[in-house]
Formats: sequence, structure tokens, C-alpha cells
Amino acid sequence: MNRNWVGTIGGIGRDVDAPRSEGELWAEELLDELRRRHFKPDAWMRFLSASFARAGRNREEHGLAHRQVLLLGAVGLIAWAGIAASGRPLLGILAACWWLLVLLMVDWHLGMLERTDGSAMAGLGVANTLTLVRAAVIPLLPVLAPTELGLSVLAAGLTDVADGVAARMRAQVSRLGAWLDGAVDGILLSVAAVAAADRALLPVWAAALIVGRYLAPWLGIAGVYFVSGQAPRRGEYVSGRAPGVVLLVGLALAAFGVPGAELVATAGALGGLAAFGATIVLGANRSRRARGRAKRAAPQPVERQASRLDTDGSSAPSGRQSSGSASQARTPG
Repeated sequence: MNRNWVGTIGGIGRDVDAPRSEGELWAEELLDELRRRHFKPDAWMRFLSASFARAGRNREEHGLAHRQVLLLGAVGLIAWAGIAASGRPLLGILAACWWLLVLLMVDWHLGMLERTDGSAMAGLGVANTLTLVRAAVIPLLPVLAPTELGLSVLAAGLTDVADGVAARMRAQVSRLGAWLDGAVDGILLSVAAVAAADRALLPVWAAALIVGRYLAPWLGIAGVYFVSGQAPRRGEYVSGRAPGVVLLVGLALAAFGVPGAELVATAGALGGLAAFGATIVLGANRSRRARGRAKRAAPQPVERQASRLDTDGSSAPSGRQSSGSASQARTPG
């Protein structure tokens, strides 16, 4: 499940009470520079160059985690090579490419291996390893039989719970785990929905709705991150956890061929989208109130203060007082 560090939509928010880590501050500065340069190609080159340089330093600082990523990569490639040799070459090649992409992204973001108090983790940890195992099997979903697909979806849900429990029990709640957990969940359930639709177990429109339920929050939150330079905070989310459970159960039931299961999956997808929509509305209201408070707290120009005092009769500018006195002097009696 989504871990304590983040909100329940998207997996890339930050705790409302947690101070920004050094890595978050660095990312915000880099994004500020990218925006100041209006996202021009040379600005993107500088952005990527700085990111890769920092990733290299993070690999040195997280040597154990880097070696664990390499070990997982080797094991996965051997497994997919075996599948390719067994008569499924295309599946083996595509799955191996997917696995390399996942591990490259993890290795690039090893700097996010830090707990909520900012302390660094020594290795990937049990929770993140479970999440990566869940990511590794995603390419298999489209080729599974319906019953196997349903069991895989349920197993994914159980491991999702297990990695969250493991992260809390072993003090391994991390920014990397939160980001990875949310990404893997969304991709896995989206691929499972498309696979179910391909077997006529789920209507195409329902599968599209499920994909949109996970894609929309990621695009929205990523947009906020690049525009504002900060990930939305956990306290600014409306929880989508319950709709997510409903969606997963509905998807599994659809794979098992249970009548009406598409309605359950659809309800979960709509609930998730509603939670995301409510998050946007509440966030906009908070921003409007914050701007109003800032405007009221800002010091007013001297001219406006003087004008206001003159209007309520408590005072008047000195120039007008002099003019009034002169007028009285010219008026007889």
C-alpha cells in the first residue's frame, strides 16, 4: 500500500509535516533554473547533465543499494533469457528491456533512499525489493490465462500490503519506496486491465477508464511539480485508497469471469478519479485562501493608508488641512 511518506494519489507527494530533504531542495533549485530558462533545449541539457552527475555521486554513497540493483538486474535478465529460449523470444526480449528500464530508473534515483527523518538507508530494503518483484512480472500479464491473470492481480494486491507493512516494521519507509510503489501499482493494474479487455473479460471503455484513473493523477502531479518545483504535500490529498481496493477486486473478479465485475472495477476507477478531482478542488481553494491571507498581511502603500484614514474621518492629509484653514480664513464671520 502507499507508505507513510506520501499521499494516497500518485505516490510522489511529500509529508505535510516533514522538512524538505537536501535532495528535494536540490531538485527544487534545478527546476527553478529550468523554468527561468523557459524549458529551452539547452536548459534541458543542463538539467539532465546535472541529474546524471548527481546520480553518479548517489551511486557511490549508496554502494550497497547499487550492487543490489545490479544483482536484481542479473537475476531478472537470466530469467527472461530462459523464457526467450523456451520458445517466447519476443516476450523475453521485451520483458528484459522493461526490466532494464525499471532498474535504470531506480539506480538513477538512489538519492531518494532516505527515511522520513532524512537519514539514508544502507540498501534497497525488503519493501522496495518486493515492489521491484511486482514490477518484474508486469510483462507476463498480457500472456496469462484469465484465471492466472486474476490470481496475479490478487497476488499483486497482497504484496502491495506486505511491502507497506515491511517498510513500517523495519523502519524502511523512504521517498524512493513511495515513488516506486505508486508507479508500479498504477502500471500493473493498467496493464492487467488492458489484458482483460483484450480477452473480452472487461469492456474496452472500462479498461480505458482504469488506465485514465492512474494516468491522470501522475500527469497532473508531475505538471504541478515542474511548474511549482515542489511535489504536492500529503495533507493536500484526498485519499484514493478505498477506491483502489474496489478497483483491484473488480479487476480480479472480471478475470475470473464473474458477471457484473466490470461495474465493480468501474466504480473503483470512478472513485479514484473523484478523489483526484476533489484533491484539485481543495488544493485550488487552499491556494486561493493562502493568496488572500498573504494579500491582507502585506503592508499597504502610504498613500492608501492616508486615504483610508481620511475617508473614515479620523485623520486627513496635511495638505488638505492647510487648504481648509485657508478657506476658513477667507470666509467672513
